[in-house]
Amino acid sequence: MTVKIVNGPEKGSFTTTTARTGISQHQKLETTMINLCKCLGITKIFRISSSRNSKFYKPDGPYTYQSASNIILELSDEIAIKFATNDI
Repeated sequence: MTVKIVNGPEKGSFTTTTARTGISQHQKLETTMINLCKCLGITKIFRISSSRNSKFYKPDGPYTYQSASNIILELSDEIAIKFATNDI
């Protein structure tokens, strides 16, 4: 299946939500990693901090330490492959 990102049909003003705006970006990223790992049967994510206090993550298995956003991208790619259908 092919998925495209296209411009929405709305013109001018549109409605948005303020749901979850009180959650920190750090918590949103970690929650997203946890949710993706659950889908892949991964039960542990290792976290380390650099000397400058940057956080790096490594899901248990054949992964390397990366930023949260790169881990999220890698895990979501795996889920897309796992659940993709050949109905292109």
